[in-house]
Amino acid sequence: MRRGLAWVGALLLLGGCVSSWPIDEIQIIQQMGYDFENGRYTGTAVYPTFKQGPMTKPNMLTTMSPTIYDLIPGLSSKSALPVEEGQLRLILFGKEFAKRGVTQITHSLARNNKVGSHLFLGVAEGSAKELLEITAKTTLSDTLYLPNLVKQNEQSMNLPKTNLHLFLYRYFSPGSDPFLPYFEKKGDFAKLEGVALFRDDRYVGHVSLRDSFLMKILLGETKNGVYQLKVGNRGKQGEDRVMLQNLWAKPKYEWKRDGGRHVLDVFVHIHASVRDYPSWLDQPGQDLFADVKKKMQNELEHNMRRLFRYFQKKRIDPLGIGDFVRSVTRHWDSDAFYREYPDLDIRPHVTVDIVHTGIGE
Repeated sequence: MRRGLAWVGALLLLGGCVSSWPIDEIQIIQQMGYDFENGRYTGTAVYPTFKQGPMTKPNMLTTMSPTIYDLIPGLSSKSALPVEEGQLRLILFGKEFAKRGVTQITHSLARNNKVGSHLFLGVAEGSAKELLEITAKTTLSDTLYLPNLVKQNEQSMNLPKTNLHLFLYRYFSPGSDPFLPYFEKKGDFAKLEGVALFRDDRYVGHVSLRDSFLMKILLGETKNGVYQLKVGNRGKQGEDRVMLQNLWAKPKYEWKRDGGRHVLDVFVHIHASVRDYPSWLDQPGQDLFADVKKKMQNELEHNMRRLFRYFQKKRIDPLGIGDFVRSVTRHWDSDAFYREYPDLDIRPHVTVDIVHTGIGE
């Protein structure tokens, strides 16, 4: 009895120590942008203004400073309410900022116990501020447009999985480099365009969503995604293409020595369904999809070789090839491996199984 009363008393004391804030008495930042222009840093915060009922309206705060560390205090100095970061969902870096390195921000986020490790990060083609202004104006009540865009493209389309936790893991790993979603301004809209690539913490280039599908496959995390394949020159434009939807893919890496040099064989087995195809392919008594399968295997192997060469030329390893080689090599030497990496012979081998071709099969 006494023990039970003691527990109740302890819970009451703990409950009394928790500070609570009414939602209309704090500034809940949900998205942040960082830019560098003309020798100065710009910080942009997007926060919701709560109206009657569940309706919200995106609003923005902006500040400038010669140093990164003054941006959050600068935002607070412009806010009539205390700034809270506990609901932060996305950090967006302008390209010029990302080229200078993002370590100071990501390390600060990692030390901030109010911020979750599943926070999304991203890179804007131009200005992060401009992109956030567009989303705040065009999405009306959706203050989480960009984080939701990233999430649904990870789950059902071509974007490999990224967040703060994975960025830090790939950054600190001696055998990989980080990457982030890449956004561009398209008229009055913000659009996801692919994957931004980093060497250590600095932006060095990007690839398209088409190539990010290949990255997703090679990282072994894909159960979804779409790939468009040209299969002929018949009919009008668009009537010569097959839309394939990836159902399941599994890569297998093999590290070996061939003569005096190392070789990495990459075996990829894809189970795909045909989501859409031209009517002339649907001919009784002819297995035209066997040709589609062969074309897809050849094209994927060609594009994977091109993608590997691009990464090697940039001296970056977003696929974590170094991590794989380290796992199968005793006394792995990171410096020796990455001296060899730009000239490493990487050979992709793709096998495609077309599982089904629609309701009429």
